[in-house]
Amino acid sequence: MTLKLELRELKDPVLLPDLNDLLGRMLQNIGSVDPELRDTLIYNKFGKLILGNHLSTQQVEHILSVCLDNLFWKIGERSSDSVFTRSFSALVIALILNYNRQKQIISDQLIHHSVNSSIKYLKLEKDTRGYVTGKGWAHSIAHGADLLTEAIKHPHFNQALSSQCLEAIKLCIFKENTTNTPYIDDEEERLVFIMEALKEKGITEQKVYTWVLEIEQQLDDIFQNEGHSLNFFWKRNQVVNFLRSYYFRLLYNNEWEQLQTNIVTVLRKLHKDLYD
Repeated sequence: MTLKLELRELKDPVLLPDLNDLLGRMLQNIGSVDPELRDTLIYNKFGKLILGNHLSTQQVEHILSVCLDNLFWKIGERSSDSVFTRSFSALVIALILNYNRQKQIISDQLIHHSVNSSIKYLKLEKDTRGYVTGKGWAHSIAHGADLLTEAIKHPHFNQALSSQCLEAIKLCIFKENTTNTPYIDDEEERLVFIMEALKEKGITEQKVYTWVLEIEQQLDDIFQNEGHSLNFFWKRNQVVNFLRSYYFRLLYNNEWEQLQTNIVTVLRKLHKDLYD
């Protein structure tokens, strides 16, 4: 029986005589290009097993260790199938970090490694594709953002890492897109959730505003070097979409009114520079 058929028919994995064998095969196929096997079956089964508290500490730590290694498998490739392994491993790590916030069963060393790896992954990922025809969601930037959000929410997150997290987001905003287009699958929205997690961990309004100004300056530097190039317009689109999304999240949550005003000022300037 194939793994796909086995997972389709599987009602209660906990009752299997050799659950470790199934977990091993799921990990081996975590980056399958079959979207049903990868997304609908393997990822969902991991979610039910982990969040449902059906696995031992040893099993969870093994899954986490394998997925942490997977995060950097063939990192730097821009249009190969390796992105599915990295991206869906990121989602499973996020599940485990979420689970461990309540259970506190994973070793501190492994959690610290997970937090640092989540920042590093988002910085290094080069394949920015969202939906891939015939293979489903790659969505590495969105999944990486989900992972970093969970890492920041974890009690072991060190606030001293906040600057690195901001740098990772900025790198994502200015990444050279694999598809030679701006982001089209709500990647900017997912990056905003990282900002909300950082706020909960105590990042200051002034620090975030200084960072927003750095983003504006980096975009201006591209314009000064390239003028109204296609690259400039794509990067401008990503900056504007991110700042709009962030502004409205702050507005909805009635938070940081001064930063809201400052973001509007930046957006107004970007508009005037292009259209007035």
